[in-house]
Amino acid sequence: MRPVIAYFLTAASLAFAASSAYAADTTLILQFEQPHSERTLTETRNELGTVMRSAGFTFDLKLFSELGPTSEFTNLMVIKLKGRCKLDAGPAPKPERTALAFTHISDGRVLPFIEVSCDRVRGIIRPIMWGEQFRTADELMGRALARVIAHEIYHVMTGTKHSGGGIAHHSLTGTQLIANDLFFRAEDLERMVQSNASPEPPTE
Repeated sequence: MRPVIAYFLTAASLAFAASSAYAADTTLILQFEQPHSERTLTETRNELGTVMRSAGFTFDLKLFSELGPTSEFTNLMVIKLKGRCKLDAGPAPKPERTALAFTHISDGRVLPFIEVSCDRVRGIIRPIMWGEQFRTADELMGRALARVIAHEIYHVMTGTKHSGGGIAHHSLTGTQLIANDLFFRAEDLERMVQSNASPEPPTE
């Protein structure tokens, strides 16, 4: 087991992810299970920065494969991207009735460990793509992944469940994930800002 993951698991078991931990810069570690497009990674980074900036959440995104054996971090979130994170013009994946992503929970606390199903994300955005959109398929996949990750970061930061709209909505559609714009609602942004400012863990 790489030291950074061992560090994460230890920190998670101690429930270090209190809301105030994310007021400072946070390192997001992406661990791709399969090969990915650099254009997808770039768009994921850019879109995530756009949607999280207004919540006061700043981050340094790193790939797990780039980490050294002695890497150390103050604030950390680990994001594992499972399955195939590449879109193509082939047949759409068979739709599945499973979550796009989820966070890990221990003793009622939402931990900074996110798992994203790239196959599930592909399965809901591929059927609604058409024409010229396939020319930017890698970028659209990155945009969708960023919004799914932002949705889960909302849970980690606030410790709360879903919202009634925007990125924090309980069910995001394929159309929403690749639309030109999708943001958090004002009340959800306020909840994240307050979570960052509060010294106490969030409650549902």
